[in-house]
Amino acid sequence: MGVNTVLPSAMWLPFGARVLRARSDRGLSRAELARNVGVTDDKLREVEDAHCRPARSLVERVDTVLGTEHQLVDAWAITLQAEAFPSEFGDMSELGTHAARLWEHQPMAVPVFLRTREYSRAILEPRHPNLDSEEIEALVEDEMAERAATTGPDGPALRVVLNESVLQRPQGGADVLNGQRDFLGDLVKAGILSLAVIPEETPHHPGLGGAFRIMEFADRPSMVYAFAAQGGELTGDTEDVGHCRMVRDSIEEASVDLTPESELLTVRWPEG
Repeated sequence: MGVNTVLPSAMWLPFGARVLRARSDRGLSRAELARNVGVTDDKLREVEDAHCRPARSLVERVDTVLGTEHQLVDAWAITLQAEAFPSEFGDMSELGTHAARLWEHQPMAVPVFLRTREYSRAILEPRHPNLDSEEIEALVEDEMAERAATTGPDGPALRVVLNESVLQRPQGGADVLNGQRDFLGDLVKAGILSLAVIPEETPHHPGLGGAFRIMEFADRPSMVYAFAAQGGELTGDTEDVGHCRMVRDSIEEASVDLTPESELLTVRWPEG
């Protein structure tokens, strides 16, 4: 009988990273933790690299040794459930940081992982009128953390296509929009981001179905996240991913790449 070499879905990548962070925070080597929980170093490496679905009993022992107060057990249960019901997966933003390539179309606003602090605040305040300033700032900090992870040296290759109107809408005012344009230009110039827009005069716009993200992984099947007003839906279904790739190709055919010198990034609003 052959050995099953099929890896768990990409949804286990954030869990493995969480175990690694918890171990690092305690200052333990992988060998030390493995010895304390009664497994081999190789087995623990499989858990941290998301090359296996660990047993609950192992996760409970790791949780106890690292003193994470049941957080790892809860994350394990959520991840296991998510494989059966992907749309309920709660670590979508972290999942994106583990992708090899991330492609996203946004028709209304700059993606979360590309926002300046001021632009983030200008988006979040009207979207959450029931929250006070401290709660808004907490959400802003979450977005900044996602930005740091996604655009950092260990983040995925990024390709984003916006509607042209996104870079013409003065959300938060002229200074906020111009600062956001500058930031995007800097990311493009640094080679961190590949950015394009669908011109407003496009007669047959292929991106009116809404915002979505395609995440491609080095050793796992691709996944798609379709954004909604509240949350969204994550899927790894082959047919759904294939359909989204076809829509992506149509969007790319209608898009125009931006450079750091493009007027949409350099001309100051309201002049341009």
